[in-house]
Amino acid sequence: MPTIRNQTEKNLLIERLNRLTGEEKPLWGKMNVNQMMSHLVQTADLPFNITLKDRSNFFSRTLLKPLILYVLPMPKEVKTSPEMNQQENGRPPQQFEADKTLVINAVHALASLADDHDCKHHPFFGKMSAKEWAVIAHKHIDHHLKQFGV
Repeated sequence: MPTIRNQTEKNLLIERLNRLTGEEKPLWGKMNVNQMMSHLVQTADLPFNITLKDRSNFFSRTLLKPLILYVLPMPKEVKTSPEMNQQENGRPPQQFEADKTLVINAVHALASLADDHDCKHHPFFGKMSAKEWAVIAHKHIDHHLKQFGV
C-alpha cells in the first residue's frame, strides 16, 4: 500500500505536487485547482491540530476504515464533510504557491511522525495511527492530483 512514509513514494507525490501551476482544470468534481490545494492544506492539518465533529461509528471504524485504507480505490465523487468542502465552509484558498508549500511541509511532517505519535482522530474513521494517517494522506493527495491530471 502506498504511503508517504516510504521515501520514494513521498518524493514522487511531492514531484507531482510541484508540477501543479495553478492553471489546471479538473477532470471531475466541482473544485478548481486553488480550492483543491486549500482543501489539501486543511486536511493535512487533521492529524495534528484540527478536531472535527466525530462522525465515526462502529461500522466506519471497524469495516470501512481498513477497506478504504488498504483495499478500495478512492471514488471520484466522494463527499467530504461540510467543514472540508471548499464550496461550503472549507478553508478559503490563499496564494497558490504558499498553499502548495504548506501541503508539502505537512507531507514531510506526517511522514516523519513516530509510530507511537498520538494523532488526532479522523472524523469518519476515529482513532488512527501515524502509519494509517500516512496511508490515507498518500491516497487522498494522489486522488486529487489525478483529479487535475498530474
